[in-house]
Amino acid sequence: MLKLSLAVTVVTSVLVTLTTGAVAQKVPPDRPLAIICWNESAKTWRVGYLSTVKEDGTATYAALTGQLSSTINAKDVAVPPSNRPANLDCFGKTLDELRAMGRVLEFQRPR
Repeated sequence: MLKLSLAVTVVTSVLVTLTTGAVAQKVPPDRPLAIICWNESAKTWRVGYLSTVKEDGTATYAALTGQLSSTINAKDVAVPPSNRPANLDCFGKTLDELRAMGRVLEFQRPR
Protein backbone atom coordinates (compact mmCIF):
# COMPACT_ATOMS: atom_id res chain seq x y z
CA MET A 1 0.00 0.00 0.00
CA LEU A 2 2.95 2.32 0.67
CA LYS A 3 4.07 1.94 -2.97
CA LEU A 4 0.63 2.97 -4.22
CA SER A 5 0.59 6.01 -1.90
CA LEU A 6 4.03 7.00 -3.14
CA ALA A 7 2.87 6.65 -6.74
CA VAL A 8 -0.17 8.87 -6.07
CA THR A 9 2.07 11.48 -4.42
CA VAL A 10 4.45 11.45 -7.38
CA VAL A 11 1.64 11.70 -9.92
CA THR A 12 0.14 14.63 -8.01
CA SER A 13 3.46 16.48 -7.88
CA VAL A 14 4.05 15.92 -11.60
CA LEU A 15 0.56 17.23 -12.41
CA VAL A 16 1.14 20.33 -10.27
CA THR A 17 4.45 20.93 -12.04
CA LEU A 18 2.87 20.52 -15.46
CA THR A 19 -0.14 22.73 -14.73
CA THR A 20 1.87 25.57 -13.21
CA GLY A 21 4.51 25.77 -15.95
CA ALA A 22 5.19 29.04 -17.74
CA VAL A 23 4.33 27.63 -21.18
CA ALA A 24 0.64 27.35 -22.03
CA GLN A 25 1.05 24.38 -24.39
CA LYS A 26 -1.30 21.42 -24.06
CA VAL A 27 -0.14 17.83 -23.63
CA PRO A 28 -1.18 15.74 -26.62
CA PRO A 29 -4.46 14.08 -25.64
CA ASP A 30 -3.39 10.54 -26.46
CA ARG A 31 -0.21 10.45 -24.35
CA PRO A 32 -0.65 8.96 -20.86
CA LEU A 33 0.99 10.42 -17.75
CA ALA A 34 2.78 7.14 -16.97
CA ILE A 35 3.41 3.65 -18.29
CA ILE A 36 3.74 0.62 -16.02
CA CYS A 37 5.97 -2.26 -17.19
CA TRP A 38 7.10 -5.60 -15.74
CA ASN A 39 10.83 -6.35 -15.64
CA GLU A 40 11.03 -10.13 -15.92
CA SER A 41 14.73 -10.41 -15.07
CA ALA A 42 14.48 -8.29 -11.88
CA LYS A 43 10.91 -9.45 -11.05
CA THR A 44 9.84 -5.86 -10.41
CA TRP A 45 7.31 -3.38 -11.74
CA ARG A 46 8.77 -0.22 -13.31
CA VAL A 47 6.93 3.05 -13.84
CA GLY A 48 7.99 5.53 -16.50
CA TYR A 49 6.59 9.05 -16.16
CA LEU A 50 6.02 11.37 -19.11
CA SER A 51 9.17 13.42 -19.52
CA THR A 52 9.10 14.98 -23.00
CA VAL A 53 6.82 15.06 -26.06
CA LYS A 54 8.27 16.08 -29.40
CA GLU A 55 6.39 17.92 -32.11
CA ASP A 56 5.79 14.68 -34.03
CA GLY A 57 4.17 13.08 -30.95
CA THR A 58 7.14 10.94 -29.90
CA ALA A 59 7.07 10.77 -26.10
CA THR A 60 9.85 9.90 -23.68
CA TYR A 61 9.01 8.28 -20.35
CA ALA A 62 11.61 8.30 -17.57
CA ALA A 63 11.91 6.79 -14.11
CA LEU A 64 11.94 9.22 -11.22
CA THR A 65 15.69 8.72 -10.97
CA GLY A 66 15.99 9.84 -14.59
CA GLN A 67 18.44 7.02 -15.27
CA LEU A 68 16.29 4.89 -17.56
CA SER A 69 13.80 5.91 -20.19
CA SER A 70 11.49 4.47 -22.79
CA THR A 71 10.08 5.98 -25.94
CA ILE A 72 6.62 5.79 -27.44
CA ASN A 73 7.12 6.65 -31.09
CA ALA A 74 4.77 8.65 -33.33
CA LYS A 75 3.06 5.35 -34.32
CA ASP A 76 2.18 4.71 -30.62
CA VAL A 77 4.62 1.79 -30.18
CA ALA A 78 6.95 1.37 -27.18
CA VAL A 79 10.40 1.26 -28.78
CA PRO A 80 13.06 -1.03 -27.25
CA PRO A 81 16.26 0.77 -26.24
CA SER A 82 19.33 0.50 -28.44
CA ASN A 83 21.87 1.00 -25.63
CA ARG A 84 20.81 -1.71 -23.12
CA PRO A 85 18.85 -4.97 -22.92
CA ALA A 86 15.10 -4.60 -23.43
CA ASN A 87 13.95 -6.35 -20.23
CA LEU A 88 10.55 -4.67 -19.89
CA ASP A 89 7.41 -6.32 -21.22
CA CYS A 90 6.07 -3.03 -22.61
CA PHE A 91 8.52 -2.88 -25.49
CA GLY A 92 6.93 -3.65 -28.85
CA LYS A 93 3.40 -3.03 -27.57
CA THR A 94 1.14 -0.21 -28.72
CA LEU A 95 -0.51 2.31 -26.40
CA ASP A 96 -3.87 0.65 -27.14
CA GLU A 97 -2.46 -2.71 -26.00
CA LEU A 98 -0.98 -1.17 -22.85
CA ARG A 99 -4.30 0.55 -22.10
CA ALA A 100 -6.18 -2.74 -22.56
CA MET A 101 -3.75 -4.35 -20.09
CA GLY A 102 -4.36 -1.57 -17.53
CA ARG A 103 -0.75 -0.45 -17.78
CA VAL A 104 -1.14 3.30 -18.22
CA LEU A 105 -2.04 6.18 -15.93
CA GLU A 106 -4.05 8.76 -17.84
CA PHE A 107 -4.26 12.49 -17.24
CA GLN A 108 -7.50 13.51 -15.54
CA ARG A 109 -8.96 16.08 -17.91
CA PRO A 110 -11.84 18.42 -17.15
CA ARG A 111 -15.06 17.61 -18.98
